Amino acid sequence: MFKSKLLSKVLIGISLVTSLSGCETTQNQIMKRHQDDAVVTAKVKEALTKDPTLQKYTIDVSTVSGEVVLRGHVDSLEDVYRAAKIVNKVEGVEFLLNDLSEK
Repeated sequence: MFKSKLLSKVLIGISLVTSLSGCETTQNQIMKRHQDDAVVTAKVKEALTKDPTLQKYTIDVSTVSGEVVLRGHVDSLEDVYRAAKIVNKVEGVEFLLNDLSEK
């Protein structure tokens, strides 16, 4: 009886430690993903501002889990496609939602 109670307490302790370390890992993964998204957003903004045609526009860029969203207005449909082509070449972009529209 004493051995089974001791064994139960040890197993419960191991379970708690495992659970808590799993939470920390999840939090670390979330923090890393958030940092990765910030890096992708910065790279996308840099790529868009380096383009002589697109640098004159105010294009909002947001990234969540590698999914990039572009919002704003440009002068032509050609510029919408140009932005998509540039963004899709940026490392870390897993999906692009191009919500740019013509003025």
